[in-house]
Amino acid sequence: MNRIEISDPVKFEEIINRLEAAVPSMRNTFQSQMKTQVDMSGNAVWKGKAQEALHEKHEMLSRNFEPAVEGVEIYIRFLRKTLEDYKALDKQLEAKAEESSNQLNVNS
Repeated sequence: MNRIEISDPVKFEEIINRLEAAVPSMRNTFQSQMKTQVDMSGNAVWKGKAQEALHEKHEMLSRNFEPAVEGVEIYIRFLRKTLEDYKALDKQLEAKAEESSNQLNVNS
């Protein structure tokens, strides 16, 4: 089973933030590619079998654009939740350790 081990929550959050920052760039790139697809749909400049084959291939690949962005967004939410859960667990463990330490203190 794959596990995520968080040794540095700050760096982990930085990675999440970088992924979040990349989503708008992904969307812009895919939108640009969709415009290119429209430009390749056959016009007076380029028409023929090669144009049709390229357009067909681009159309097929473009179906994956939105699912790719959605996949990254889902993964970002998963990582955020993982980090939140880690922080909550760490806080609970610290409180339990402090409580146990206070109970074991013989000088009290």
